[in-house]
Amino acid sequence: MSLSSSVGAAGRNYRTDVMLVQRLLSKHDVNPGPVDGLCGPRTVRAILAFQSLFLSQPDGRVDPQGDTWRHLSNAKASALPPKPAQSPAATAVRAQALTSSTPNQDLVARVAKPARTSINQGLVAVSPAFMVQQLGQPRSAADYSANCQPITNATLKKHIVTQSVGPFSVTGLRPALESMRTALAQVKREQPAVYAALGTAGMLCCRYIRGSNKNISNHSWGTAVDVTLKGVLDKRGDNMVQVGLTLMAPIMNQHGWYWGAAFGTEDAMHFEASRSLVSKWTALLR
Repeated sequence: MSLSSSVGAAGRNYRTDVMLVQRLLSKHDVNPGPVDGLCGPRTVRAILAFQSLFLSQPDGRVDPQGDTWRHLSNAKASALPPKPAQSPAATAVRAQALTSSTPNQDLVARVAKPARTSINQGLVAVSPAFMVQQLGQPRSAADYSANCQPITNATLKKHIVTQSVGPFSVTGLRPALESMRTALAQVKREQPAVYAALGTAGMLCCRYIRGSNKNISNHSWGTAVDVTLKGVLDKRGDNMVQVGLTLMAPIMNQHGWYWGAAFGTEDAMHFEASRSLVSKWTALLR
């Protein structure tokens, strides 16, 4: 009995792995819902409940050779070690995991942000300098503020469109919307509850990065989007992320979208086109 890849929050969630974890959770008297190989918010909540028995900071994820997998693959729940002292944050996570919930509540439930090495694998975040080099200035270099303003660069402006990407409509760079639509179609197939809950807090916004008076936000090119779940925006910078975001992030990564949970200041609501995606679009926009 072995796990080929990660299951749960920000996991790879291969069907056979998910089914194995679901069966083992059931053996430990933790209900993950149907053993169907689909890792949704109910399965993540079950992992959190199980982890609360032996981890001070449950993260909702089962990794091959990790502590959670070792405890889970042990047939006897009585073999679990004494439960460690719980931090206030961990106590809140445990209570949240064990409380009777609904799918919608589970989607916006919060867990600790995943380890930076476990997300955005193979992707590189863009810098403002790279974006200017590849796509040009959206506005005059001296004409930015903390507030949203429109694009004035005529070459870029003709590629800005407003379209539906599936669960919502948004304004952004045309190839970015095309890529996002494809990625979200996969979210719909693999995480239908997440897809149904998705909304947006906006995409195109020419402004400085929050807290800066010189670095331009990637929203300025219409290549970054902030998403909501059930109308709730994940809180920036608290190192906690909504469960629903952890379930869609691996899919977005597959399509070249970099997840802002890995930023120095955690920004899990934020997905942006990675360096490889922007490089592909450069020739199309000239």
